[in-house]
Amino acid sequence: MQQKIALILTVIYSSSSLAGIDIGRLKQLFDSGNSQAAYDYALTERSDNEGDPVFDYYYGTAAIDIGQSSEGVFALERVLVSQPNNHAARLELARGYFILQEYARSRAEFDIVLKYNPPESVREKIYYYLDSIRLQEDRYQTTSTAYVELGFGTDSNINSGPSNPTIIFLGQTGQLNSAALEQNDRVTRFRANYGISTPVTAKLSFNASINISLNQNSDHSELDTRTLTESAGLRLLHAQDSYSIDLIAQQFAIDTKDYRQLTGINTNLSRHLSQLSTIQAFLQFSRQAFNEQEVRNVDTSTLGIGFTRRFKTTLSPVLFASTYIAQDNPERSSDIARQIAERDYYGARVGTMLSTSARTSGQFSINYQSSQYGLEDINGILREDDLSSAEFNFTWLLSRNWSLLADASFIQNDSSNTLNAYDRKQFSVSLHYEMK
Repeated sequence: MQQKIALILTVIYSSSSLAGIDIGRLKQLFDSGNSQAAYDYALTERSDNEGDPVFDYYYGTAAIDIGQSSEGVFALERVLVSQPNNHAARLELARGYFILQEYARSRAEFDIVLKYNPPESVREKIYYYLDSIRLQEDRYQTTSTAYVELGFGTDSNINSGPSNPTIIFLGQTGQLNSAALEQNDRVTRFRANYGISTPVTAKLSFNASINISLNQNSDHSELDTRTLTESAGLRLLHAQDSYSIDLIAQQFAIDTKDYRQLTGINTNLSRHLSQLSTIQAFLQFSRQAFNEQEVRNVDTSTLGIGFTRRFKTTLSPVLFASTYIAQDNPERSSDIARQIAERDYYGARVGTMLSTSARTSGQFSINYQSSQYGLEDINGILREDDLSSAEFNFTWLLSRNWSLLADASFIQNDSSNTLNAYDRKQFSVSLHYEMK
């Protein structure tokens, strides 16, 4: 947290000269962002000026900035002994405690600063640290998270149906029933999630969550959907690596009737290459079972790799990319199962997230997936699909708990079989409440 945010809350520093030091020079080095130079200069005069709150503030904060956190904390603690209402020093002290992983003391100091109603930009940064503290404390105590979300939007093709009614069957031309074509509608969405994390050891934790998603259509209630997802697993931290393994169960229903059940196992390895870069690899196995359509039942294997890079520039951009290969193997060995369920596919995703302000952020991504099925259909067509999509998400933080979300997605699936070619556009605005 940058000290130049100032937090000139109730702090009035003495303007008197300090013995043996040019306080103006120290302040200029500090305010220019050259914490190393400020620290080096302060160090040469430390023996004569320790105990003076003006000197200790600049010296202590610069020390924290360059990684000498213990020195900085001692200096800022001296400031608060003589100036208990110096909230600028208290804010930097809280940051120092955080770096030293003294999370209880860090939270206590941040909470004191919040009581004095600091500027909104400062509050947001404090909340960032408090959220980080909570995540770190997951390693030592049981914590839980929860959110609910209500949204309204439009969907140009809720059934992912084709727009072209003309079909060819055994060389003959026919027309699809209008109900099989794309259907547009207004959609109400509700989502809720609850998660819990409890430590097994300092580095190993057990995690579980349950998520429900409901989509209700204004005109086509027969296409309303419900998705219930449960997961449970373990996460291990080791140096710069993180390992996780999770069991997944999902039930998907259309018009209140069970349509598909999925069970699987997800494994993930994540390595921090630096403070700004992370690489991860994932391996997933799942089984999908379709009610009254057993010929579509498949076992799926997926292998992928991803990369994330943060940049310390304007808008704090985050670049992310991933790629994967996968295979669906039908439970049945019949020709029809191979035609509609067996496939090999691969895909990629790339995108960026931008912090447009202290309260707003945007994310944009593009996705591509290519699929080839296992056997030609009765018309002699081997199905091959190329699915492309673009997604945009905008988040506006209204308060610590409330957010306004806007989402848009554009999907195009080109297929060698015209029955499976479609376009789809979705827009929604949601109100999100997160319990913190």
